[in-house]
Amino acid sequence: MRNRGFTLVELVIVIVLLAIVAIFSFQFVGFGSRMYASGAERVRILDQSRFVIERLTREVRNSVPNSARVAASGQCLEFVPIRAAGTYYNAPFRNSDPEQLTFVSLSEVWETITETDRLFIFATLSSHIYDADAGRSATLATTTANDDSTYQQLLDLDAGSVFSQRSPRQRLFIGQPPVSYCVESNQIVRYSNYGWQVSQPIPGSFPSAERSVMAEQVANIALGEPAFQVDQATLLQNNIVHLFIQFTSIDDERLFFSQEVHIPNAP
Repeated sequence: MRNRGFTLVELVIVIVLLAIVAIFSFQFVGFGSRMYASGAERVRILDQSRFVIERLTREVRNSVPNSARVAASGQCLEFVPIRAAGTYYNAPFRNSDPEQLTFVSLSEVWETITETDRLFIFATLSSHIYDADAGRSATLATTTANDDSTYQQLLDLDAGSVFSQRSPRQRLFIGQPPVSYCVESNQIVRYSNYGWQVSQPIPGSFPSAERSVMAEQVANIALGEPAFQVDQATLLQNNIVHLFIQFTSIDDERLFFSQEVHIPNAP
């Protein structure tokens, strides 16, 4: 009785079939890996986009009315965060008035008002916010701490401080130094601690600012589309900041965020 084995042709056929099965198996595994990587990248971009949109919305919503302005073809947004807000009494509106005012606020959030902050009365335009000579702002002579025992604070102003307009409701806003969000290349960058500038600074012109990257893979500049737009406040409309931010994934998929942030028109 003869032992039978495989012929060379049969072995070659088996090897070819196994190779075909292996190729399809590796392709399937590779496809699954690419799908997983693409999904993980999509989730990462979605998380970072939600973070920057939420952070930006909260900061803009808590800014001084009429302080929002844009530059660099809509790729830079600047605004003034509120330190405190309330009512004023006995503010100087004439050169003969004492350079001080009484600030009344029920808020206990703020701890100090510093000499770099600005006090605003009836600032209805962005130029009133950033131009110290517009007659709608003043600065403190010395840093003042919040007195927890009373809701009234006597604030001593810098020499020569005079407001040119009264607020119909005697509202006073105290703003911290400005903050900017700018789209640079494929990033959103936050600038702070660069001081007050009459002309809005743009990337490359921020003097000694703190720079923080808030998001990456932003497509607005590549697409030539503005990221920010500001509608100025009117008697019947709040100050509105429009956010139009687009992100791209490694597969060139795009995520588009469009959001309106309303800043109450309450000068």
